[in-house]
Amino acid sequence: MSQNSLGSEVSIANVAAVAGVSTATVSRVLSGRRRKDDDLSRRVRQAAKQLNYSVNYAASALRSDVTNSIGLIVPELKNAMYSSVVQAIEPAVNAQGKQLILGIGSTADEQEKRIRLGISHRADGLIIIPVETESVVHFLEDVAEQIPVVQLLSQTYSNKLDWVGINETTVMQIIADHLSTAGARSVAYIGSSTNELDGMSLFTAFHMQMTVSGLSTYTEWIHFTAEGIDFGFQIMQGILSQHNFYPESVICADGLTAVGAFRACKDAGLEVPGDIKIAVLQDSEICRDGAFNAPSFTSVQLPWKRMAREAMTLVSAEHERKSWLPSRRELEPVLMIRDSTVVSS
Repeated sequence: MSQNSLGSEVSIANVAAVAGVSTATVSRVLSGRRRKDDDLSRRVRQAAKQLNYSVNYAASALRSDVTNSIGLIVPELKNAMYSSVVQAIEPAVNAQGKQLILGIGSTADEQEKRIRLGISHRADGLIIIPVETESVVHFLEDVAEQIPVVQLLSQTYSNKLDWVGINETTVMQIIADHLSTAGARSVAYIGSSTNELDGMSLFTAFHMQMTVSGLSTYTEWIHFTAEGIDFGFQIMQGILSQHNFYPESVICADGLTAVGAFRACKDAGLEVPGDIKIAVLQDSEICRDGAFNAPSFTSVQLPWKRMAREAMTLVSAEHERKSWLPSRRELEPVLMIRDSTVVSS
């Protein structure tokens, strides 16, 4: 039975499972790019023979040369989280003597086009923050049979793809625990758009964790917006004008939104952190430095550099002894406690 490597009854993943190696290793052995005639190579060839698997040589020919390039696909660059990923990945790629191929796609269709472009440029591996993950997961699994694929950040729907990221529930837990300890009993939420996968995941985690932590909230206190000082100001101003009481804390998606929320509190005659405490979902220079005449903001610091190193380890074409099982590497965020939530004694 002759098989190709995408979507057949017997796939390269089956060969990898029997041989106990990665799909990338199978591809290198069967295409002749791995020249060592050792036990690992013999296991691969024996597994292929056992499963009656033959290489799609047309596809393998496209993979015959190592280009020392890594593809990185993100939904956009305006989002602070995604731009942080790019800033962390690029030096990690350079450190391995490779070149970064950056693709931007805000929809599943656009991302698929960028992926195909990366394959046409013979990228040695692919790192991706997918949008509409369920829509692209099967395509990514097919691609992973040809080159290493690592998914970053977003919730993974695949048991075949390597993944590096954080748990949104952990992010919300450390914020909620701190706000509660600092004396807050209620919370508002100004998050990023739920049209973004991470925006929806974070809001879901917020909804669950606030219930667990005993912090009350109201529907009128929950908003989703683009990043920006003006957006933060307008939304927080609206929250403060709706009732004769106000939330004792607010969680903002980013530093600029937090600056806007702070200005609205100040205009209303409320003190931060005495009356309202402000926490931010992602650390930045704005949070650290107390820019725009605002206090420094308590915020969640994500391990970008370690995330980049882990992704490069998994996507490296030289990583031949990786288990055939996918890796799931969950990294721990750290809450940086600053002036916006702590009342000076």
